[in-house]
Amino acid sequence: MQPRLAGLVDFELPPGSSMDCSPASLARLEAELVARPEPGTDFVERVAGYLGEALLTVAGGGWGWDEGRALPVVLPDAELGLPAVCPAELVERAWRRRDGDTFGRSFRGLERAVADKRAASPGWRPLRQPAPGSGHERTSSGTEYLDGWLAEREAGFPAWRSTYAERPDRWDFSRASLAELEVVTRRLVPGPTELSAYPDFADGAAWYLGEVLRPAMRAQWSYHPGEPDGDNMFIGRPFLDQLVPDGKVAVPFLLLQIVLANREPGVLVQIFEGLV
Repeated sequence: MQPRLAGLVDFELPPGSSMDCSPASLARLEAELVARPEPGTDFVERVAGYLGEALLTVAGGGWGWDEGRALPVVLPDAELGLPAVCPAELVERAWRRRDGDTFGRSFRGLERAVADKRAASPGWRPLRQPAPGSGHERTSSGTEYLDGWLAEREAGFPAWRSTYAERPDRWDFSRASLAELEVVTRRLVPGPTELSAYPDFADGAAWYLGEVLRPAMRAQWSYHPGEPDGDNMFIGRPFLDQLVPDGKVAVPFLLLQIVLANREPGVLVQIFEGLV
């Protein structure tokens, strides 16, 4: 999946295209599809992969294989009781009909099913099965600690930002916001070895840095249980993993220590560029 999604962004679409699995991105992608007199096989496969990922973001579930079609299909969360959706067939239908809303109708249909289920079962939400390398799943391991750590950091971010950020309006999870994180880290923490002595700040800063990097890297959060001891940097600290052969990894806590060891401006942006 990751090569298909990367190929769609890198080779098929205009520079700067936002591919966030939103309905707007699907509309733009369908417009690109129907504008082509004869879309090539690679393009069709990439569009189908992205469409499937977008549908999974709203309906949960995971990818499956349909032997009859001999094609991959999207299997919405079983609690919804919905049939499989074949993205490749939707792509073909969209190109034939050329009405510009085939992808949108499918997305909205799943949204309605999820809304109906949540109305009948308050607190329920669709669950996405891990999909290594897709870049849209937040966690690869689903460990209890990691799931709790991520949920706690996300829920507590507004309070964390109001406590530590000098200019809260600039913390928008963008590449540019890394300059704000760099400044506040150096202001609050004397040096790299002292970062662990500021657990509330360190956890929030590591989570924020990871959430800036994660979509750009097309990576997932991962975690190996244990006490951090310095011998293995992946033990005891949440890290980002692309989960593909020779993929990149990043431990946000250790990247913050690099920021504290190297006081030159722009270190985090340089790290960002090197990872993406």
